[in-house]
Amino acid sequence: MNRLVLATALLFTASAPLAAQSVAGSWEATMSTPGGSSTFKVILRTKGDTVSGTVYRTAGEVPLTGMVKGDSLHFSYLIVYGEQPFPITVHVKVKGDAMNGIADLNGKADAPFSARRQPAVKSE
Repeated sequence: MNRLVLATALLFTASAPLAAQSVAGSWEATMSTPGGSSTFKVILRTKGDTVSGTVYRTAGEVPLTGMVKGDSLHFSYLIVYGEQPFPITVHVKVKGDAMNGIADLNGKADAPFSARRQPAVKSE
């Protein structure tokens, strides 16, 4: 009887979906826009499937908000371009410490977007 219970428990454990990995952390991102390629830092925090954080650009830092579901991550942030608000929405697939996809540039163009998670800084 105990073997049957153990075998059943192992079967259910093996067939249960794996928990999605966290996207939280510091990411070094690259986006190739029509105006050229840019590299910047993105800090992501998660609470459930809600994502928040900050984009650190040469022109300053801006907040971001988004959602994660499985390996799909979507987040948006707002920059000022030509003295006008310019929303950017990123749609990527996350695999381990890498993410790849596109950034929607205010509905006017799509730009390739990629990022690599940076190792956590260990305090001594």
